[in-house]
Amino acid sequence: MGKPRTEKEHEILESVVREELEFIIYVDVPSRVARLIIWNGEKGNMVPPPTSRYDEQVNDGTIAKFIHPEDQKYCREHLSIENIQKELEEKNRLVVPFRLRCENGYRMKEISIFYHDGDKDSLVLVRRDVEEGYELERKNRERLYQALTQAQRANEAKNEFLEHMSHELRTPINSIIGLSYLIGESESESDEVLENLDKINLSARFLISFVNDILDLSQIESGKVALMEEDIDFDAFLECIKQNTAKKAEEKKLTFAMEKRGEFYREYRFDAEKLQKALLNLLDNAVKFTPEGGRVELIVEGLPDKDGKALVRFNVSDTGLGIEPDFLPYIFEPFEQEVSGGTVLSNGAGIGLAVSRNIIEYMQGHIEAHSERGQGSVFVATVPLQMVENATEDISRQEKAERMDYDFTGKRALLVEDNEINIEITRNILKRKNLMVEVAVNGEEGVASYMSHEPGYYDVILMDIRMPVMDGLTAAKKIRSSERADSLRVPIIAMTANVFEEDVRKSFEAGMDAHLSKPMDIRQMYFVLDSMIFG
Repeated sequence: MGKPRTEKEHEILESVVREELEFIIYVDVPSRVARLIIWNGEKGNMVPPPTSRYDEQVNDGTIAKFIHPEDQKYCREHLSIENIQKELEEKNRLVVPFRLRCENGYRMKEISIFYHDGDKDSLVLVRRDVEEGYELERKNRERLYQALTQAQRANEAKNEFLEHMSHELRTPINSIIGLSYLIGESESESDEVLENLDKINLSARFLISFVNDILDLSQIESGKVALMEEDIDFDAFLECIKQNTAKKAEEKKLTFAMEKRGEFYREYRFDAEKLQKALLNLLDNAVKFTPEGGRVELIVEGLPDKDGKALVRFNVSDTGLGIEPDFLPYIFEPFEQEVSGGTVLSNGAGIGLAVSRNIIEYMQGHIEAHSERGQGSVFVATVPLQMVENATEDISRQEKAERMDYDFTGKRALLVEDNEINIEITRNILKRKNLMVEVAVNGEEGVASYMSHEPGYYDVILMDIRMPVMDGLTAAKKIRSSERADSLRVPIIAMTANVFEEDVRKSFEAGMDAHLSKPMDIRQMYFVLDSMIFG
């Protein structure tokens, strides 16, 4: 037996009870009689009677009169004997919080309920005031909410800035690339002029690649990115990557090889543009940091299917400079670069690997790097792809994209564009392939031009999005809803600096058939025009 408590210990115990507890009630479950053991709460009509029927006292004596209206239903359900017994089957204690009307308004209270010494016929209810704790928690939640709101606003402001910056940069870059193409097609220019044009084109391509990388990082981080999945001929997809890399490797006097190992489906359903970007970033890095005479290799492995998807592993290896072990953990971080010296144009901005990792992980895959200084590097990306059963034969995209002998003789386009320089450049590029071009400088004028001619007059409509008077989305909707004989079949192609996936979605929702991003990939533009006009 323990020692009997001293008078001092009793005083301490009573003091603690008075400070911490408002009441203790004992409930005899079989008779449902409640007896008040200790009361330290506010005086007045809230004092529980010494003995009462539990159900009457809870429902009529306390809940209906003193508990906040919004908490009454919750308290009736949770403070019923039946619910208490059910809850205490799985845990030792039930805690019920609620707001109680007091002299100075409502305060937060908690009732703790438990069996006395495991006796399931004897319930003990202890109430305490927890207003200060809940108030502190509320203030902490409010501070966290405000911090989150500010962070969200800052992120939205950043995304708005990046989107605006992207749009404004793409328009002049489009002019640079278009003019370079037109001058380069002229046979009268000297070798020096053509060489300078190549440098201009290289700089413009680097700048737009940099803008795209920044946007890719921002979109994935903000959750605004969406996978544009479609059925892709896998051999054609790999051939495009092969030709792109082989050309760069040849320019740098490197050996490049691509090899397929294992079994593959003919088609997979995935976002080809994003995966291609991720892989080309890895291959471009390998080419960039491998000295003349070195080797870059892409091995594509078909792994066993898993969880209903085909696993494909891409191994990118090189015999280049390699990476120091201390830097490997940071290799996929934005703007991190181990190599010093050179220019940003030659070494890149340090974003490509971060973009590749984000894309691969967003596609539910994973990527890793292995390297030793002076021994080259290996990047391994494994991606789950949805297989396409019974894929039909078709001419590969790459074969079509490589064609440049397009001829649109006898065909007419309506170009809806408000920028004078872009109008002139686009018109001249299209005229080189014998496409007749008429111009409207805003959406309203474009709709009027379309409506003023007989059905079939225009073979294709090229529509900018951001324009004064009427934007391109509204113009496309008006054309589609005009109920003319060709209103649903005339091809409408968005040709815009709006490049977010949400912008692409809006273009298709407005009734457009394709979305070309500025600065324009001229080869892609010819290809899309050919497919839209001739089918």
